[in-house]
Amino acid sequence: MAGETTSTTVAAKYQGSLLPGLNAQTFTLTYATGQLELNDVYEAGYVPGPATVVGFLVKATDMDTNASPALAQKIPVGGPDLVTGVTAGQSGGQATYACVPTAITGPALISVTNTAAAATAAAGTLYVTVLSIA
Repeated sequence: MAGETTSTTVAAKYQGSLLPGLNAQTFTLTYATGQLELNDVYEAGYVPGPATVVGFLVKATDMDTNASPALAQKIPVGGPDLVTGVTAGQSGGQATYACVPTAITGPALISVTNTAAAATAAAGTLYVTVLSIA
């Protein structure tokens, strides 16, 4: 069924702090074929604040094996979509995404939402690295 939410094993909000300067925090999301439907949400975990999110590094295995892949995703942070049109999972690729610098005051939930379902879903892994400045 489309529109389901999956959470990682993060039991509580991250309570750590960031070092001054640029920080990179990587989340590993393991997808089953049933998690690649339209509007499915995968809650990755939390980025501590205060900080300013400035971008993302995304790497994926091939999670849409169709000759005409359709899988597309977006990355909201604490609510607002900071990156849209993520297509790394279409053929197993990687990309760097800049975003409008967005301040967070406390722990902010990082999630990935499917904005287009996979044409032929295949289980795989998505790595999302959040770049932030403390």
